[in-house]
Amino acid sequence: MPDISLFYNYSKVLSHNCTYNMVIGARGLGKTYGAKKKAIKDCIRTGAQHIYLRRFDTELHARSTYFDDLIARNEFPDWDFRINGLVGEMAPVATRDEKKRKWQTVVYFCALSKAQSYKGMSFATVTLIIFDEFIIEVGFTQYIADEARVFDNFYSTVDRWQDRTRVLFLANSVSIMNPYFLKYNIVPKEGDEYIFVGDSFMVIHLAKSDGFASDVLKTKFGKFIAGSDYAEYAVGNSFSDNADTLIADKTSNALYQYTLQTKRATFSVWYDSNNNFYYIQAKLPKQERRYTIVPSRVDTDNLLLLHNDRVLQLLRTAYRAARVWSDNPSTRNAFLDIFKR
Repeated sequence: MPDISLFYNYSKVLSHNCTYNMVIGARGLGKTYGAKKKAIKDCIRTGAQHIYLRRFDTELHARSTYFDDLIARNEFPDWDFRINGLVGEMAPVATRDEKKRKWQTVVYFCALSKAQSYKGMSFATVTLIIFDEFIIEVGFTQYIADEARVFDNFYSTVDRWQDRTRVLFLANSVSIMNPYFLKYNIVPKEGDEYIFVGDSFMVIHLAKSDGFASDVLKTKFGKFIAGSDYAEYAVGNSFSDNADTLIADKTSNALYQYTLQTKRATFSVWYDSNNNFYYIQAKLPKQERRYTIVPSRVDTDNLLLLHNDRVLQLLRTAYRAARVWSDNPSTRNAFLDIFKR
C-alpha cells in the first residue's frame, strides 16, 4: 500500500518566489498535509499565522479535525493544538497549567463566499493562505459568481498591499474549466510541470509522483480502478476535459465576426468562407461587436442573444458537423455553453 508518510514538499514551488502558487496533484499526494505542516512550522519559528480557506462556510465543518493527522504522526510533540470557534490555536506542552497557559492563534478558518464580511478585520500577521480544493469536484457544489475576482478582493483584504502574503491553491486535476484557469488562460500541455503567469506572479505546479502512483495502483482499490478515467484523474493527475479534439489555429483567411460572452468565458468568433469553418479564439480584437448569452450581463456594449437566434443556430449546426475549431481546450469547453438553455 502507499507510504502514508509521504507528503508534498513545498520548498521547490515556493523557491520561485511567486505570490499565487497552484499545486495540482493526485488525490492523496499529501498537498493539504504538507501545507499545514509548513504553516505551523512558520508559526513556531516566526509567529506567522495562516488562513485555511474553503469556498463555503458549510465546508468549514471539518475544521474540528484540522490538526488530527499532524497529531497522529507526532509532527509537533512539543505543542498542543485545539480548535476555538473559527480559529485554531497552539500552546507549548511544557506548560499544562491552564491558568498559566498562553494559547496563540495559528490559523483562521475562512469561507470565500463571505469575503465581504472580512473587510473590517486585520490579518496583519498572516503570511500564507491555503485555499483547499479550489477546483471543485464535478457535481458537488458550484463556483461563486465571478470567483477569481472575489478571491483577488479577499487576498487584498488580507495582504493590504504589503506583499507579505503568499497563497497555496490546492486541488486535484478535476477540470481545466475553472474560473482561475479561464481568467489567466491556463491550458496545461502534455509534459508541462511548471507554468508561470503574469511576470512570475503565479506558478502552477502540475505535481507528478510516479512512485506514489505505482504504490497506489498496488492496493486493492488501485487495481480495481486501473486503466479507468477515474484512475487517470485521481492517480495520474490528468484533466479529463483537456483533450485536443477540435483544436486548431485559425486560418489566415478567417475574418472576425463578433465577440461572444458565455457564463464561463468571452471569446472571438472568426469565419473562413473558403472552408466554411468557424474558429473560436480567446484573444479579442481591438474593435469588437459584442454579444452575450447571459441576460444579467446585457448593457450598451453587450447585446443579448437568445437561444433560438440565428447567430447561435448557425454555430450549433456548424459544431455538430465538426466545423467549429478552437485555439485551446478551455475556449472549446466554454463555447459549449451555447448548447445550454
